[in-house]
Amino acid sequence: MPSLRRRLPGINGLVTFEAAARHLNFTRAADELCVSQAAVSRQIRRLEEQLGSALFERANRAVRLTPAGRKLQQSVTMGLEQIANTAREIGQAHDARPIRIATTVAFATFWLMPRLNAFRRAHPQVDLHLTASDRAEDIFADGVDISLTCGEKHTPGRDAYYLFSEVSFPVCSPEYLKSRRSRLREPADLLHEKLLHLDERQWLGIGWEPIDWPLWLRQCGVEASAQMHGLTLNNYPMLVQAAIDGEGIALGWRHLCEELLATGKLVRPIKKSWNSKRGFYLVIGATDNPDVAALRDWLLANV
Repeated sequence: MPSLRRRLPGINGLVTFEAAARHLNFTRAADELCVSQAAVSRQIRRLEEQLGSALFERANRAVRLTPAGRKLQQSVTMGLEQIANTAREIGQAHDARPIRIATTVAFATFWLMPRLNAFRRAHPQVDLHLTASDRAEDIFADGVDISLTCGEKHTPGRDAYYLFSEVSFPVCSPEYLKSRRSRLREPADLLHEKLLHLDERQWLGIGWEPIDWPLWLRQCGVEASAQMHGLTLNNYPMLVQAAIDGEGIALGWRHLCEELLATGKLVRPIKKSWNSKRGFYLVIGATDNPDVAALRDWLLANV
């Protein structure tokens, strides 16, 4: 079967014909289409030549549709109206659908929310839906437009953008540090402190290899028991709050604690840090929503 392009008259001619047939006046049709009256006449003449039939009867300055013209008007009006309605429905569906973002509870709390607030002020027309979860299946669920995740490499088959590396170091409250009888200088000094631990199951739920105190200390050349004593919490924001409240020393991540360090709510008791070489990535789902691209560019500009 020949293609529609070969079977159909030119679209410009059909649109021009619809306006001229509705107004029964070439001048008013020209005004509506923002073209000259002569351009309308040329389009109609070309369409009549393509169809091999007159569409208008011209008498003095008035025009009226021929039987062929009335038949074509009915089909063209119905067809163009259907196209316009469908385009409007698609546009409304796009406008109504929020951008879905998914990341961990900690990343959402300490890194993403301040940036989303700024984005919303700059783009008030864009609706956002944030899922904060420590389960990998939620972060990469179907329909998620932007996932923020950590790993040694990005997820295959998706567009991913590197944000920063994973850098960790001890953090505590200023009050806790002042209460120490002796100054903390080296990682080995931490063995005698109250250490705050994140439940390993939190890491495993996300699908990341856990970074805990024993591993961090070993990277600093300090042997530590795999079963270290201290307070264990199953939620990183709670762990950070415990550190702020002076309950002990927590492992802090640079991208999560930078604001708390800047405001003095947390301090670094020793200078040592460890870069795990894992990266944090912004991963784009299957979408062509221009608002997603706008949010992606905003977040990348704020890294």
